[in-house]
Amino acid sequence: MELIAFAVSGILLVIVIIKYILYRRQIVNICRQMVFIMENNTNRIISNDIIEKEVLELTGLINLMCEEHKAKENILREKDKQLKAAMAGISHDIRTPLTSLRGFFELLENENDTKKKRDYSKIIDGKLIELTELLEELFTYTKLQNEDYVLELGEYDFTKIVLGTLFSFYGIFKEKNIEAEVDIDEGPAIVTCNDVAVKRMLSNILKNAILHGSGNISITYKTGNGRVEFICKNKVDNPWEIDISQVFDRFYKADAARTKGSTGLGLSVAKELAGRMEGEINASVENDMFIIKFVMPL
Repeated sequence: MELIAFAVSGILLVIVIIKYILYRRQIVNICRQMVFIMENNTNRIISNDIIEKEVLELTGLINLMCEEHKAKENILREKDKQLKAAMAGISHDIRTPLTSLRGFFELLENENDTKKKRDYSKIIDGKLIELTELLEELFTYTKLQNEDYVLELGEYDFTKIVLGTLFSFYGIFKEKNIEAEVDIDEGPAIVTCNDVAVKRMLSNILKNAILHGSGNISITYKTGNGRVEFICKNKVDNPWEIDISQVFDRFYKADAARTKGSTGLGLSVAKELAGRMEGEINASVENDMFIIKFVMPL
């Protein structure tokens, strides 16, 4: 009996030693594979030679971690690519009015005709406003990316904000020969919001319609059912070029050639502001109409 017990113990010891050796080899093999993956930036996954629950679980977790790391790396690479393209675009957008300003200032200095001087001054003033708006949009977007930034809220009459914003665009509509079809509920509607933020949101929506639309603009403002609803519709020439899934992304422009002056931040800023005031904003395309809908709870 003792001999049998000794033999069994010996066999068990051999099995344990063999398993130890196999586990050790597998760990060394996994380490080698990980070094190879890190040095070669490959999509290869860790494989194992022995089928044991613990080893399979270990390699599975390592492969999952590698996949998550690769996914994050791809996202960062894409964001870096977008940021570089966006910065190049913004540089172009800012440089264009600056170049125009320089030219018109030279013309103004060398001009003696009073009427032409007045015309040049008006153009220069317009270019300065355009440049200020570009920089202000970029500043607002940057500010909203700070998680510590707090948007102060209060109770305001949303209807007054809407009417005031629309009135401020009257001159622009007239100058560009745009007819605004307006359907407004003029009764008071008290909303918890930031009045400056709402004005910027509505302005960005209207500017987007003016800049990228190709005709008249339809504006609807309704109150009821515990909410206020602002809808802006404008006709577009090539509706199939608009990617609705990206409309509110930073720096997105359906106008890839950048022939129209904007940072591509207007609707992105509007969405950020809406979210901070418990509002909702969405976009859609119906036939040849681009539609922005903004809703806030009363």
